This record gives sequence, structure tokens and C-alpha cells, in this order.
Amino acid sequence: MMALFILKLATGVTLMWWLMPRRQVTDGFFRIQMRLLLGLLVLIPLSITEDGTWPQPVEVSAEQATLVDRLVTITRGLCIAAAVISYLGSVFWALGRRTPGNICIHLLNLMCCSLLILHSVNVPNSAGTIQQLLSDFSSAAVLGGVLTGMLLGHWYLTTPTMSIDPLWWFNRTILIAAGLRLGASCWALAGSGLVESTTEQIWLSLRWLGGVLAPAFSCLLVWRILKHRNTQSATGVLFAGLILVFMGEMTASLLERDTMIPF
Repeated sequence: MMALFILKLATGVTLMWWLMPRRQVTDGFFRIQMRLLLGLLVLIPLSITEDGTWPQPVEVSAEQATLVDRLVTITRGLCIAAAVISYLGSVFWALGRRTPGNICIHLLNLMCCSLLILHSVNVPNSAGTIQQLLSDFSSAAVLGGVLTGMLLGHWYLTTPTMSIDPLWWFNRTILIAAGLRLGASCWALAGSGLVESTTEQIWLSLRWLGGVLAPAFSCLLVWRILKHRNTQSATGVLFAGLILVFMGEMTASLLERDTMIPF
């Protein structure tokens, strides 16, 4: 479960790099971001359980277990390759070589998205593939958007003259991602019916509060704050939103593991 959460986070981060207006952001930001991704990519293979279950469903058949083992091997191999590219990317951005640095961003986004697609297509669940893809990528977009946006807000402390247009872009993107996450959650809830267990109802409430409502409300606050060009306060709001989003998405992972439904 932890490996899948980190993969979604890594995929969301690289997706935000790939989509964001990179020309308006200084090189140092991407140098640090590459090192952050390097750490995440190293954690993914280490987080996979010793028996190779990735992800760890409640019950699997022998055929599904073989498929999961293959997915583990592919995941570990691609994570190692992506970690090498991430290290090279940090060197390129440190030297101010934007062209090879951007190539690294393209490659990393392709590799991380491919890994998440492999999970969505092959994971045993009671939902369809399209629903699983929507759930996984909307989750990755919310996680990556809030984390990268918050770190970009911190970057304004070192480069206060940088345009705030990228921060505006992140605010809009987080709101769109929260909308997609809302759609995925409603689809899962409509297909599964009401959750009968009291414990699962509590988890589902936390999941909606942290994964859907918190990022949407954070966007509203950041929108009002950025009107006054106050990047520090906007960063604080995004940091608080990030904690709630982490709680919401971890709760969603627990629900998916227990019910095999991508809430």
C-alpha cells in the first residue's frame, strides 16, 4: 500500500513538471525537485513487501499472484532506471542546461505514468479499468499538484522577483484535479452503494474531507491571497492542505485495499 501511495505521489509530481509553465521558473527549483523525486523512486522498491505483493489485495488467485510478481519486477527495474535519470536531471538543472533537463522531465513522466497505468490495468479489483485509471491518476494529480505547488511557494523565498503566474497555474490545476477526484469518488460510491460498516463510513468521511474538500477549499483561500501577491501565506495554506490531502489519500488506499473499490 505504501509503495502505491509513493508511486502516485511520484507520478503526480512528474506530471506537474511536464504540464507547468517551466520557462517562468528558475533552474534551481527543478534541481531540488529532481532530488526529491530521486528519493521517492528509491523508496518505492524498498516499500514493496518481502513476499512481493504489489499492491497487497485481500485475496488473490495463483494466476493473479504470478501477474503481481511480474509487476513487481517491472516496477523495480523502471524505478532504478528512473532514479538514474532523476540524478542526471539534477546535474543538468544545476548546470543550467535546460534542454537536457527538460528531456529528463519528459522521460521521467513517461516512466512514472507507465508504471501507474500498469498498476491500474493489472490490479485485482471489483471496478472496471477505466474507473481504476481515473481514480489512480486523479489521486496522483491531487497529490502532485498540492506538493509541487507548496514547494514552488517556498521557492519564492529565494527568488522573490519570479513571476507568480506559475503559482496561479498550480492553483487552477489543483482545483481541476480535485474535481476529477470528486468524479472518481462519486463513480465508485454509486457503483458500490452505501458503505454499511461504521468503520468504513468513518474512513470514507476522512477520505472525502482530505482528498476532495481540502484541496478545493485551499484553492479558494490561495486565490484570495494571491490577489495581494502574498506568496508566503499562500504557501502556508498549501502546506496545511497537503497534510489533509495526504490523510485523505492514505485513507482512500486503506479503503481500496479492504473493499477492492477505488474510492
